[in-house]
Amino acid sequence: MGTNRPSHPYRHHKPLFPSMKFGQWKFKSLGDSKYRETLAVIKDLREKKRLEETSKRLSSALDQVMEGIAILDAGDGAIIFSNALFSQLFGNSSHWAPKQKFMELFECRILDAALEQARSGLAWTGRSSLRTHAGKRITFEGTVAPVRNTEGAVESLVVRLRDITPEVEKDRHLRQVQKMNALGALAGGMAHDFNNLIGAILSAAELIEMQIEPDSPIQKRLEVIQRVGGRARDLSKQILNFSRRSDDKWTPFDLTDLLSEVITFLQTTLPRNVEVRSDLTKGIRILGDPSQLHQAIMNLGINGSQAMQPSGGVLSIRLHPIETGQGVVDRPMSDPCVLLTIEDTGCGMDPGILERIFEPFFTTKEAGHGTGLGLSVVNGIILGHGGNLQVSSQPGKGSSFKICLPIHQDLPERLNVSPTALNISSNF
Repeated sequence: MGTNRPSHPYRHHKPLFPSMKFGQWKFKSLGDSKYRETLAVIKDLREKKRLEETSKRLSSALDQVMEGIAILDAGDGAIIFSNALFSQLFGNSSHWAPKQKFMELFECRILDAALEQARSGLAWTGRSSLRTHAGKRITFEGTVAPVRNTEGAVESLVVRLRDITPEVEKDRHLRQVQKMNALGALAGGMAHDFNNLIGAILSAAELIEMQIEPDSPIQKRLEVIQRVGGRARDLSKQILNFSRRSDDKWTPFDLTDLLSEVITFLQTTLPRNVEVRSDLTKGIRILGDPSQLHQAIMNLGINGSQAMQPSGGVLSIRLHPIETGQGVVDRPMSDPCVLLTIEDTGCGMDPGILERIFEPFFTTKEAGHGTGLGLSVVNGIILGHGGNLQVSSQPGKGSSFKICLPIHQDLPERLNVSPTALNISSNF
């Protein structure tokens, strides 16, 4: 016969958990149970639920912060947590690899060094720029701070990045405006003095012409002086227009005819190893100053020719109307516009040079071969005509200048959009 064992309220003499007060119990007889003893385990989930609720609130709050925030594993830099804006900057987190590494999302040496500094226990604060693998360039300011455990060891890193690209762009634009204002004031004063000198030269040429015979050999030299002096006077006028916009003398004119004149002039002046090709839509008229636009287009053509030396290449000039709402240069056009494209097959420009080409006095030419005023004047002329200028270039692949100008509204509704291709070569 088996021995009777004493029964206890618990299998163990001491309870497994501290005693807790519960609500009213409902007892049920266990007399019919096949087990002689029963162990009841009760787990309090209130703390877990409270922590989950706190975590949700914290995550929701961080998603509202206008900064990219990420928590990284201090060992391998894997992303433990990231907020919504961080995912917007570096792609949807659902597309990341398992245990996605922070430094695999972009290229930035400064942030790589900042992580190493934070792993050693020192926080980093600074400003830099990075380029995502999607090609987006971001200027940011941020911090990388270490998080220590109870033993004092760094177990995670908190990264905070604020995208300041729009602010930097506004500051750059403000500095550009200030430079242009200062340059305009300087150019205006110089143009007045220059105009006075040209006036004296032309007056002297007219006096000499009155005192010589019509068939005198000096007559041809005087014609050259008067022609060059007239161009110098036009240049002085353009410098004055650069310093202050004066559209009271603007008139509608045929841009296609103007481009044909420019192409003919480029044909006779560019080196013989440069081929000029054009594709022009007939009958496009705009409102503006033909002399200013003639100067701007000539400047771009000459710059393109210089970029193709010494081996030469192809200079392409195209003119086509743009449909309303079509985005060509940064933004969709709400009014009828025309797109003028000037491309070369020259040496191209790297991103650093491309960002500065419209700055006054910036030039990549050797000393004595340029003042750096050309492209800043071109940009001022295009903006003054209500247009937009966009440049794209890659080293070794040439450059493309796209100029968008509003079409004059007195045009017929239907333009002759069948382009007449002109292949004009300077190899003659």
